[in-house]
Amino acid sequence: MKKILLLISILLLPIFLKAQEDEIELTFDNEPLKQESLDYFVLIGGITFDWLMINESNLNSFFNDESGKLQLSGPIQLTGGQGSTGIPWVKNLRLGVFGYGGSIESEIVKDASLTQSSLTASMFGFSIHYGYVPFQNFAILAGVNAGWGDMTYEVYNALSTKENVFSGNGTNRLVKDYFFAMPNIQLEYALANFIIMRVDASYNLTIGQDADWTYNTLGSNSVNPDIDLSGLKIGFGVMVGLVNF
Repeated sequence: MKKILLLISILLLPIFLKAQEDEIELTFDNEPLKQESLDYFVLIGGITFDWLMINESNLNSFFNDESGKLQLSGPIQLTGGQGSTGIPWVKNLRLGVFGYGGSIESEIVKDASLTQSSLTASMFGFSIHYGYVPFQNFAILAGVNAGWGDMTYEVYNALSTKENVFSGNGTNRLVKDYFFAMPNIQLEYALANFIIMRVDASYNLTIGQDADWTYNTLGSNSVNPDIDLSGLKIGFGVMVGLVNF
């Protein structure tokens, strides 16, 4: 009897082992691995176009203008350039230099006279940004631009000649230097490994400026219009060079 039971057990052993294998469930974690930000590195330079929106109301009240046509309004259109490079020993950090300038103006032609007003601004400085690359060829950068510049406000008067050509009659000019800091966010897309399209938004903060305007470059003016270049700035740019992100 024992021999029969032993024989049956030997015959059933493969079936038992097979059943045990079928009951074993192998589980795998199907969740995708978390991907960190890709590396960001550039060595680029290019041209930028920006619009700086400021409040000109105090400046407009400085010179009497009963018609209101000399009043300046709208953003200052800035054109310039920027160069940037990554820092090999600090991942995704970028340093840069920039410079741009532009103006807004208005004029009145009445009878035999011409009157123009204009505000011109220039800005120079350095930038530092950190780049986050959510996917290849696209980067989000946050940082700050900071530097110095000057602004010039002019009112120009002219009289017409017999040939109806205006000749200069006088210019009132006010000049002031200032310092600024500009928190900045940029979005960049690499069209190829040598060209980037960029859009950005900033807020310009005037952190220091001359106490007095220089009047007609002869000295300080006793009357000073209260104005600075604080305001929102938006723009875009085209950069070329070494692109790797």
